[in-house]
Amino acid sequence: MPVKPIERVHVGDAVFTQLKNLILGGEWAPGTRIPAEHTLKEQFGVSRVSIRSALERLKSLGLIEARQGSGTFVCLDSRDSLFDAIIPVYIQGSRDMIEILEFRLAVECEAARLACLRMDARDIGRLGRLYEKMRQAVQDPDEVARLDLDFHLQIARLSQNRYFYQVEQVLRDILSANFRKVIDAIGPDIGIQYHELILAAFAARDSEQAYNQMKTHLQRTIDTIRDYQTAAAKEGQDREGFNA
Repeated sequence: MPVKPIERVHVGDAVFTQLKNLILGGEWAPGTRIPAEHTLKEQFGVSRVSIRSALERLKSLGLIEARQGSGTFVCLDSRDSLFDAIIPVYIQGSRDMIEILEFRLAVECEAARLACLRMDARDIGRLGRLYEKMRQAVQDPDEVARLDLDFHLQIARLSQNRYFYQVEQVLRDILSANFRKVIDAIGPDIGIQYHELILAAFAARDSEQAYNQMKTHLQRTIDTIRDYQTAAAKEGQDREGFNA
């Protein structure tokens, strides 16, 4: 059997995947009360932050629900909820790449404007550290894609509009696949360049500039992807003509 390279996995993602599989595999049936945070922390041997992050993602996908005074339970229709949310992950094609970016263009510009108005210096510092990690990881496409997505998710969270953040959490698996495809197609340079400009707008507390930089960032990505797809299609046609 051929040996496959070991993929580096973020701790929070690994916890989320295991918990999700417990639900979808039926080991945690609908209506089951899941272990408390501190119990999961001990079982997984990870921080409470990682456990909370995984639970939040499961809640956003409609897999679990918190009941006041009773604990957290697997939802009765959990498998249907997840099925509806993740179908597009497995069928993303060239058109999907553009449509997902267009969706982000509609949501993330306003999220950036609101985040600029509502964040504090510590929030800017956290985003700055994500930016630096992304800049240092340019030779690792998987890590760049993960940090890129996290940067945008944090902006949605900092908008303090729960719907921006929850929608992107529900779509997180779809977005994750999309970010990786974008980096495969055009590399990380556009993202890194515009993250720096967006951070500068945040630091200057210029909400309109934050909106405009996010808009330019996403529109330029869309335009570059379209150019890439056109060139790839033309190259395919040229090869067919050569082989005819």
